[in-house]
Amino acid sequence: MIRKNIVIIIGLLVFIVAISSCDKVNVTLDDTSGTDPNITYFENYKTEIATYKPDSFATSYHEVFSVGSHVDPVFGKVTANSYAQVELPLSNKVLDQSVTFDSLELVLRSNGQFYGDSSLPISLQVYHLSQLIQNTITGDTYYNNDSFTHDPVPIGQQRLSLYGRTGELLHIRLSDNLGQELLDKFKAGSDEISTQDNFSNYFKGIFITSDNSVTNSVAYFNSGTDSALLRLHYHQNVVFSTPDYMDMNYTKARQFNHVSFDHTGTIFSTVINNTTQLIPSTDTYGQSFLNSNLGTYIKISFPTLLNLKELHPYIQVVKAELIIKPDIKSFTAPYQLPNALYLLTTDNTNVPVDAITDPVTESIEWGNLNIDHLYAENTSYSFDITKFINTKIGEGQFSTSALLLTNSLSGNTAGIQRLITNDQSNNKGIQLKLYVLGL
Repeated sequence: MIRKNIVIIIGLLVFIVAISSCDKVNVTLDDTSGTDPNITYFENYKTEIATYKPDSFATSYHEVFSVGSHVDPVFGKVTANSYAQVELPLSNKVLDQSVTFDSLELVLRSNGQFYGDSSLPISLQVYHLSQLIQNTITGDTYYNNDSFTHDPVPIGQQRLSLYGRTGELLHIRLSDNLGQELLDKFKAGSDEISTQDNFSNYFKGIFITSDNSVTNSVAYFNSGTDSALLRLHYHQNVVFSTPDYMDMNYTKARQFNHVSFDHTGTIFSTVINNTTQLIPSTDTYGQSFLNSNLGTYIKISFPTLLNLKELHPYIQVVKAELIIKPDIKSFTAPYQLPNALYLLTTDNTNVPVDAITDPVTESIEWGNLNIDHLYAENTSYSFDITKFINTKIGEGQFSTSALLLTNSLSGNTAGIQRLITNDQSNNKGIQLKLYVLGL
């Protein structure tokens, strides 16, 4: 819908382009009344969306352990497991010491993020890897479909309730036989623990998974402390000895999460795993999808934008505001909206290029979330994309510029980021507001 003579520009100096014969004349606009006749307002300019799904996505370097399984009514079943290479202790405190083994444990900390119902218990299982974590092709970057073999018998397992335990240390006891073997090698200064390479070849790492007959959520953990993933407890063989322990951390570059999917019976049933796909919203009932556990983006395109330039060669977009309206399935319990979303520029390769930045601060724009607490109908994220739109118009007819809506998945805050949005066939769909000068 196009309406003329509406201006909502407050305190903003812009340049008006006026045409006189074949010459372009710049005129300063300083109108705050909202009645400037030179502005054409587009309430909902033509915008197309699609779901971009890569064949795989990196899950290393996040320093987050994702473990569990969850059946999402929209996306299907998602299962996550975690791999980690274990490091030597900072020092060998038991070398040539007379000590007795007490216990070996895995130490994790729940970071409070869940995909599914956090009130249900999760049953964790820990295995010893039988294959070294390494990739000669990608180096120390590991993807959701990477996997390594492990011994068939678990070295530890425990059923946990994580509800209300955010930030709490979780201790999962591991095999006493393995713990005794490790202590003996540290006491003797064995060759297997003389260097990190030797240790990695001997103790190749751990694999953490869940018993999915019990679990119906994916939970997210960090290591228990800055230095501990495994903790080896012992005591000195003296009267009134004080218990002590040695901590073994994990190699940040060789910790990653394996995430797999089963989309049977869902809107995603046509999605092919381990294959790159760009799925128009018209193929998925007028919706597009962002899900950090699937590695998907929402691609946003403006196919008719250059038509404006055909109407007049010297147009200037004074303001372009993109409104992302989440479908109610995005925040129906137990799901929540992402606190922050980001826009990245891309082209026909769908490879992210640059982040959209705030026009004033020039910092990365994270999308203002407005929550309609009364009816939820006007809940939305908004982005100022004025610079991007003008750049695209300037690129001309061969422009392939588009945007990718993505999540804030990074570092120790990583967890599920999930969003469903409608296209313009729905009156609660994505919206582009354009204020154009020169038409």
